[in-house]
Amino acid sequence: MDLSRRSRQSARVLYYLERYLPASQAFIAQQGKALSRYEPAFLAGKTVASPSREIFDAKIHSINNSMAMRSGELALKLLRVPIAGAFPCVRQADLLHAHFGKNGYVLWPLAIAARKPLVTTFHGFDATYNGDPRTPGGFNQVRFFAKGRAQMAKGNLWNVAVSDFVRDRMLSLGFPPERVFRHYVGIDTSLFAMRPRPRRKGLVVSIARFVEYKGHRYMIDALSRVAAQGIPLEFVMIGEGPIRDEIEALARKSLPKVTILEKQTQSQIRDILAEAEIYLHGSVTLDNGHAEAFGLANLEAEAVGTPVVAFQSGGVGEAVEDGRTGALVAERDVLGMAEAVGRLLTEGERWESFSKRGPEMVSERFHISKQTSQLEDYYDEVIAKHKFQLNLG
Repeated sequence: MDLSRRSRQSARVLYYLERYLPASQAFIAQQGKALSRYEPAFLAGKTVASPSREIFDAKIHSINNSMAMRSGELALKLLRVPIAGAFPCVRQADLLHAHFGKNGYVLWPLAIAARKPLVTTFHGFDATYNGDPRTPGGFNQVRFFAKGRAQMAKGNLWNVAVSDFVRDRMLSLGFPPERVFRHYVGIDTSLFAMRPRPRRKGLVVSIARFVEYKGHRYMIDALSRVAAQGIPLEFVMIGEGPIRDEIEALARKSLPKVTILEKQTQSQIRDILAEAEIYLHGSVTLDNGHAEAFGLANLEAEAVGTPVVAFQSGGVGEAVEDGRTGALVAERDVLGMAEAVGRLLTEGERWESFSKRGPEMVSERFHISKQTSQLEDYYDEVIAKHKFQLNLG
């Protein structure tokens, strides 16, 4: 930890997660690392091996390694009975920040018992899902969708939405506008930066978990149409997930060259994005409402000068300037996606224009230092209002 950078810290924030830290949640570590006035620590059900843990030397309180915290977690999750004394790190924090709505719902009684302000970030599924509460599985996930989310909307809690799209969904669920702060995580432009690097001809990259709403089938269909035109093409997919084998088989059957990578570090992701000619984003909205909240990987690609082609779905349009840093096409429009990819792979002037604007846009609107400073200002506001409420009580 950079002690000189944190010398002006005024408070401590404790992040709560079920696991610290899957590769797909690297942005959480990036946000913690970027704090300048708050000292971050993490409360996690358990720790997992992942490249995301290499981002910075985080202080982690693993519930799985403490008998007292395991007992406290059991009481909290099953009975919603808070045992504040079982969690010393909670008592030491000035503010609690749960990532994902379900985790905020779980932590809520403990925050009340410990008299600590609680901020919950909603990342997408927790705000957009409108299907059968039993389908996602998991006791507290079911309870969250069945009644917990509605209770949180009426609970005068502090909430963060990762995009305007997610904020709008939360407002439609009854969350008060003054209790939902839209905040973009931001991109570390010192890491994801434009550098002279040769591009691999025809390289198209996608970073996404292998789950249905990420739209791999549509991307493969579109790219197969591009390849059929005789345009050189290589598709690299980065991610893990339950339908990986099925998607890999489809890709290898349909495309001339396919590579799948897992557990990549942030530097490795940056390098492959910097070699690519196109970043492809295929997320779609499912019948149960689930949709892409934002798409940070779009920004990572743009930051290194790689144009984006994506469906205009969910909050994706907030991360892409259509016609300037990438091309947005209607959701599930495979022909439109194929045309956009083909044009960028064959029209050098268009590609150069998009590539130049991408890093400028990310720096102007999504620089992680600027975004994290806004988050810390929000923390200040929440702590002040929470103290005022305690004094009234």
